Amino acid sequence: MDTAYKNRRPLLGRGRFRGSVARVGLLLGAVFMGLILAEFVLRIFGLGYGNTHMQSSAILHHVHTRDHRFISYHRSQEYGGHVVYYDSEGLRAAPEGSIGNEDSPEFVVAFLGDSFVEALQVSYEDSFVGRLQISAPNTVLTRNYGTSGYGPLLYLLQWRTQIRSTAPTHVFLMLYSNDVRDDKVMAQIATYDEKGTVSSISGPEQTWVTRIGRKSNLARLLNMVRLQLTWTWEHRGELRSPPLTAFIEENPDLTGLTDRYLRKLVTEIKQSGAELTLMAVPSKERTVYPQLRQGAPSFPDKVREWASDNGISYIDLTPAFYTAADRGTQVFFWRDIHFTAHAHQLVADVLTEACPKLFSRRPDINRCVTE
Repeated sequence: MDTAYKNRRPLLGRGRFRGSVARVGLLLGAVFMGLILAEFVLRIFGLGYGNTHMQSSAILHHVHTRDHRFISYHRSQEYGGHVVYYDSEGLRAAPEGSIGNEDSPEFVVAFLGDSFVEALQVSYEDSFVGRLQISAPNTVLTRNYGTSGYGPLLYLLQWRTQIRSTAPTHVFLMLYSNDVRDDKVMAQIATYDEKGTVSSISGPEQTWVTRIGRKSNLARLLNMVRLQLTWTWEHRGELRSPPLTAFIEENPDLTGLTDRYLRKLVTEIKQSGAELTLMAVPSKERTVYPQLRQGAPSFPDKVREWASDNGISYIDLTPAFYTAADRGTQVFFWRDIHFTAHAHQLVADVLTEACPKLFSRRPDINRCVTE
């Protein structure tokens, strides 16, 4: 074999290696540029699907990302497509801007609750808080403090850190049956002062995956597709309307823990001069299946009794839900525990009838009528 040719073989090998590395580099660069372009296009068209709209809080465990908007969806595709917006304070608000009197309102109405008040499943205008703000007189400003995963313990901290300083004239608090369990969980990780009073509940540390998921529209889109494909595969072969037992509905008694924090919250709201009204989410099982309505008290029944025993105004939503369901109106999503747009309209109607001075434009009404 020619000696010169033998000496050239290592050079040829290194040349091929460099060529392969260059091609891989070009490929990776093209992929990277493609991802950047996809992110840019999604941002231009405002296609940011929501899945990381919460962030950790040192006091309230988790709060909404401020000045943040995204497109709501459910992995079953039963609802979605509308824009959800959190304002500069992290409150659910109208995406297009204010629809109420924020300069010098006569009445400031604060709504507290969990995901039923937050209402990500419907547009702001279709949520009961949005409907009430739209129909209310110009002298009334509503503020939606609803936050998924909150219960009476977090409502108390929320009142102290977010709400009290805004001097609301009226507070409407909606309870749900999992609040009792949530209180127990949060009480175990809370920080207490020397008097035994809860001072804060620190949330989990934010991971880099969460940070990317919140900032990247592309990551949020890919996660949405993943969740929808996973759900479709796991529920293949199901009927169009799955059985209600797909959700386990809790019906706990109000424990001493929840009772204690509710009492503290009531006391502090009353001391501020605000009027407090309690509500409770109607039972989905009993609403959909009339045969289950008899027997042991439901969670809303227990909340109503607690309110009566403690001299708190209470608005009962259950009769309106039963009547609507009996007439064939779908008030809960099948694949989700939350209210449909029809149910939000029901809640708004009940509250308007109970408290027309806040939510009706009739000038001859000057009081609220509650239990």
